[in-house]
Amino acid sequence: MTTQPASAPASTDRSRSLALYLHIPFCTAKCGYCDFNSYEGLPGHLVADYTPALVREMELWAPAAKDLTVDTVFFGGGTPSLTSLDDMSQITAAIRAQFNISPDVEWTLEANPTELSREHLDGLRALGVNRLSMGVQSLQPEELTLLERLHSPERVIEAVRDARAAGFDNLNLDLIFGIMGQPLSKWQDTVERILELRPEHLSCYALTVEPGTALYYRVAKSQIEEPDPDVAADQYEWTRTRLAQAGYEQYEISNWALPGRECRHNLVYWHAEPYLGLGAGAHSFFLGRRIANVDAPNRYVEAVNESWEERQATGRGELRQIAGGETPDEATQRADAIILGLRLMRGISIADFTERFGVSPDDAFGPAIAKHEALGLLERVDGQLRLTERGLLLSNEVFVDLLPDEDDD
Repeated sequence: MTTQPASAPASTDRSRSLALYLHIPFCTAKCGYCDFNSYEGLPGHLVADYTPALVREMELWAPAAKDLTVDTVFFGGGTPSLTSLDDMSQITAAIRAQFNISPDVEWTLEANPTELSREHLDGLRALGVNRLSMGVQSLQPEELTLLERLHSPERVIEAVRDARAAGFDNLNLDLIFGIMGQPLSKWQDTVERILELRPEHLSCYALTVEPGTALYYRVAKSQIEEPDPDVAADQYEWTRTRLAQAGYEQYEISNWALPGRECRHNLVYWHAEPYLGLGAGAHSFFLGRRIANVDAPNRYVEAVNESWEERQATGRGELRQIAGGETPDEATQRADAIILGLRLMRGISIADFTERFGVSPDDAFGPAIAKHEALGLLERVDGQLRLTERGLLLSNEVFVDLLPDEDDD
């Protein structure tokens, strides 16, 4: 297997930085494995009302972010590539008007190969979108059918070709392994064909059967078998070796990039840094609080409009689109930082953690760290605490022991 990077680059002060996430909940069809807040077949008027509500929510939040600089913007979903260029123009213009945008901001948009046209890609690029994340999942027709994906392998290749022609030089492709009935050879074939396209970034996820999804009920009714974790582990280990041979650096459990092409937006999450989520069901960690918007798009639109109208009339008013939130205590913040940080291949800097929280990782999590070091799942290298190669396969066993106890301060 491949070796892990020995040390982390010098840390930078990101105390005045902010990441923006914008949720577009609409889909042509909902995939059987998907448990995201996404919807198909919503009324046309609701789709039309969504962009103005999103713009109004930006205006509601902008005063709280006036001293921060936005370094990354991420359009997720759902299927953001379904959004018309006219609507995208309104949204991107509002972001620039309401927030302080870094000159080298990373603009990522998630897309499905099915909906992408060369004209649409040209338009997105002209609006400033400079990173495309495409949901490929597989290049095997039978696996795409099982996952209820609407595109063909050939369409993926066409979409990548069109994206390159439109000027996208930062492209991520999402892939899924561990699909039920998927032999190693089929996964290898998908990866080898993807490598021929030379994307700058690859996200490779093991299939999880989430409760409430169509796939979950098919498994529960014994219509299809469960994924085999042993096969998935073999596929994951082969992937690590093969992608390293191809020049990709694994920087997170499920993510690989050509040098310098890591996803800056997702690094904000793994570093437990602030981000503001806009849109139906969007989550935030902002101003020291975790908050979540209402899921239902119709209720989201109504709540934002009510809040905006009250703000216009009185100059103040609550943000009704927020469904709930909490201020995480110190123990929870420490647990978030170590669990998210350990997803990164370099792990966490012991010195940086100690400076941030006033206690070392051993002071905060001594028994759990000692346990998993003894089991060979954690190790220390050059001042970093990180998962071992075996620990990458059993990371959840480590993470569960790092969760705060309910009676922690």
